[in-house]
Amino acid sequence: MVTFLLVFITVYTTINYYLFRRGTQALSLISKNAKLILGVIFIIPVFSYVAAKSLLVNSDSIFYDILLWLGSFWFAYLVYFLIFTLLIDEIRFVLRKTGRLKSISKETYSRIKLTLFVAVIFITSLLVVIGYNNANNIVLKTYEITIPKNSGNIEKLSVLFFSDSHFTPVNNGRIMNKIIAIQDSVEPDLILIAGDIIDDKSNNLKRYGIDDEMRKLKAKFGVYACNGNHEHIADTENAVDFLTSNGITVLADTFITINNSVQIIGREDRSITRFRESPRKPLGEILKNINPDLPTILLDHQPFELEEAAKHGIDLQLSGHTHHGQIFPGNWITSLVYEVSYGFMKKLNTQYYVTSGVGTWGPPVRIGSDSEIVHFVIHFK
Repeated sequence: MVTFLLVFITVYTTINYYLFRRGTQALSLISKNAKLILGVIFIIPVFSYVAAKSLLVNSDSIFYDILLWLGSFWFAYLVYFLIFTLLIDEIRFVLRKTGRLKSISKETYSRIKLTLFVAVIFITSLLVVIGYNNANNIVLKTYEITIPKNSGNIEKLSVLFFSDSHFTPVNNGRIMNKIIAIQDSVEPDLILIAGDIIDDKSNNLKRYGIDDEMRKLKAKFGVYACNGNHEHIADTENAVDFLTSNGITVLADTFITINNSVQIIGREDRSITRFRESPRKPLGEILKNINPDLPTILLDHQPFELEEAAKHGIDLQLSGHTHHGQIFPGNWITSLVYEVSYGFMKKLNTQYYVTSGVGTWGPPVRIGSDSEIVHFVIHFK
């Protein structure tokens, strides 16, 4: 964890310094006072998220919320500022190598840099606004699938599935309200959640009434979840206590059989070894006492080592974590990292679905991916 934080701080600081240097170089035509004001405007959001999480997370303060909002949006700006700046630097490099920069006067060159500076801010702001609206537009996707097993007392199961809500004062009650509205329209038999439900201390979630909204999650056979890596980052015990006290059963390397018909297995997140002394159990050990004749649905937050579920005959694995990149071109990266970054896949007799998530991490912005809840209508035969 310490190594991760050191790497993150080093990379984050380096990128922001690079952008700061390039930004100030583009402002040669404006006054020193204007440069100072822009410098302050730049620095405040850069350190807002870190300051909020390290200094104010237990404060129950509006200042925590403000800094969290500023810092969260800055991550989105950071991505596109970096992309545009690297692109401009590449074009400048080519022009310099071909000698074309020599034909441009110093004053004209300064005006071009200032124009590009303003254009990058305008385009990025437009993208962030579009992405914010897209992130708040939660899409319900419905799929009918078949599991070729007899489920005993259930012929058809209506399952509402989501992941990665990342509840904070940024991803607050407005998302939960939409989840409840979709739930009420579907009236599912079962609700399954594949981790990263909360991303903050319970005191900050309660200030926004997320606990009250969470208790409205209702289904005939219950609401079940597995831990994600952010439950551990936020504080495992605090997170699990908050979830269980608000009606969500957390399955951590264990399983439950609903209506003597379908077995729901929840794996502890693979990141647990970085936060607690006890490692997560091997899947085979968790499955020792299951009934092999009944259907099995596995909740595993991170979609790694998918062949393990197929090896042990899991019928359906549900995962999240990837956000399908969340912000373009992040989906290109996650598609390279994960065997399946988003959507369906099948290995042997095991079906997999990786959701892009209902919420967001960092900026409440989505570009190139959807915020989704999935409604599975599962047939057994």
